[in-house]
Amino acid sequence: MAESMGSALKGIRTKMGFTSARSFYMALEARADLVFNYSYYMKIEADQTAPSEKVINQLANLLPQVDGDSLVAIYCQSLFPKQMSRILSQSKEATSKISKTAVKKADLKSFQQELTERQVAVIAKSEGHYFLFLLLTLAREGLSHEDMATYSFVNLEEALKDLKAVKVAFEEKGQAFASFPEYVFPKADSESLKKLYGALDSFDQVRHQFFAMKKAKLASFFKRVSPRQVDIILGHLELLFQTIRAADETDVSYNTEAISFNVSLHRGPIKG
Repeated sequence: MAESMGSALKGIRTKMGFTSARSFYMALEARADLVFNYSYYMKIEADQTAPSEKVINQLANLLPQVDGDSLVAIYCQSLFPKQMSRILSQSKEATSKISKTAVKKADLKSFQQELTERQVAVIAKSEGHYFLFLLLTLAREGLSHEDMATYSFVNLEEALKDLKAVKVAFEEKGQAFASFPEYVFPKADSESLKKLYGALDSFDQVRHQFFAMKKAKLASFFKRVSPRQVDIILGHLELLFQTIRAADETDVSYNTEAISFNVSLHRGPIKG
């Protein structure tokens, strides 16, 4: 019989040294803004409710990779019991292969943690806050204070403390991590958010300088074109954006470089 989600969670927290569900939940809550409360977590452990995809994604991203993978596999099996049982029972070799190639935490692209306005306000507090946020979210592993000090932060300790306070980052064994591998900014549906995004836009203009990145290409155009050509340009840009986004779909161990890419294309009639 397949292991239940509740049984798996109990085993994971016990292995991690948490003797009670409350202490385990509080440790998770200290690292990130959770999408579920303690009462809901207890129901999952007791197998009284089936967790949503959003909850599983968040748990998988907060746990050690092997444990996160295990929860995802159990979740998939609960959705497709016959198919997964058939796949997993084909052979020991196949089972081993599946366990090794199970969905990894870094590959859970359907999950993006949305930032709150309070978190955005902290990120936009200064260039240092914003660039530290970017650095931690791009990092494939924890960063030591020495790693972070490689860059010219003028307020590194303050920025890290503030990001930790709003649960965007956390520290473990002397290393700093982003609470989640991918964040999404909320829509600018208020004047306060628009003002914060204006600050971030200005920081983006010097982002490449802060991270000491080499100029790979620079071009500027002010030219008459036809509406059809504008549509073609926009189509090519969308293809380019898709290519950049596709980097997340490959093994991140190969992503050894970063790019700083800003596009601002305007269109309109000009007299004459």
